[in-house]
Amino acid sequence: MTAVGFGLTEGGYLLYCEGLALPVLVPESQVDLGVTSAEPLGAFIYPDRDSALVDLKARGTEAGQPGYAWYRGAGGALIVPTLFSPATTPRIARTMLEVREHLAQTTQRELKVLLLTLTGTKVLQGVFSRVLRVGTEPEPRPLPRQEGVGGRSRASQTPAPQAAPLAPEPVPTPAAPAAVSGVPAPSPGLVQALSGGNPTPRVAPGPRLPQDAGVKPTVPGVKPLQRPVGSSSTQNAQVQADIQYLRQMGATNIRVNQQQLTYSNGQRVGVNRPDLQFDYRGRHYHVEYDTPLSGRGPGHQSRITSNDQDATVILLVVP
Repeated sequence: MTAVGFGLTEGGYLLYCEGLALPVLVPESQVDLGVTSAEPLGAFIYPDRDSALVDLKARGTEAGQPGYAWYRGAGGALIVPTLFSPATTPRIARTMLEVREHLAQTTQRELKVLLLTLTGTKVLQGVFSRVLRVGTEPEPRPLPRQEGVGGRSRASQTPAPQAAPLAPEPVPTPAAPAAVSGVPAPSPGLVQALSGGNPTPRVAPGPRLPQDAGVKPTVPGVKPLQRPVGSSSTQNAQVQADIQYLRQMGATNIRVNQQQLTYSNGQRVGVNRPDLQFDYRGRHYHVEYDTPLSGRGPGHQSRITSNDQDATVILLVVP
């Protein structure tokens, strides 16, 4: 782990790791920064979180002592505990506390400026997301691990000391994540959606608007990606940060504030203009950026889905 990100609208923490192109989203429900003592279930590494939680519930722990287990997360790329806390991941938990405190202090300071100057989104730009590097103090040596073998009982296996589950975290170089220098981190909702867990539930298609149903299918040319999606400088900056990540991931057919298309530029299906649309791994995605009070996101999603039932919509809230 090299850094931890946190934002007011992200719903969790972003863990930046060497070797992973995207940060890993850890929901707040899997974090308890007040737990300073915990009882490990054992040295066994579970294949996924669900199986680890099943054993935790079945075996239980000492009275008054929280329990945890290790499992393979992020598609097997990481070995992580079922609970992130000062007792299980001290360096990461300490950085989580620091980034929350840093964000709170910055938000309070800049909101005061907002009230005095009424400059709106110019003042709030960069406030709502923060990333801090993980400290370089050595972390307590993890328990020796025991790999599970299919069909064998874990109780009959004798734990043998092996290499630590996670390699020592390297000292971060001065090239810290972009958000440290004021550039927003990629939207957590976008990261989560492209990892297979879209936080925006699908909706049923409805009747199409006449202007959408009558649009010519001819696909227009691509306009500059730097064009704005609205008057909010915060949202426009977030769109550009998301585009940068989409390029790194290999997304194609990226369009900003242009009329709705289908996958692989198949055809134009509406005169509506999603804030951001792109192709990724055989699907066409539409991203809508709204403010906490606008309430227009569901309407945009319904219209996009009605025009293209195969479309995937991601609704994001950015002040």
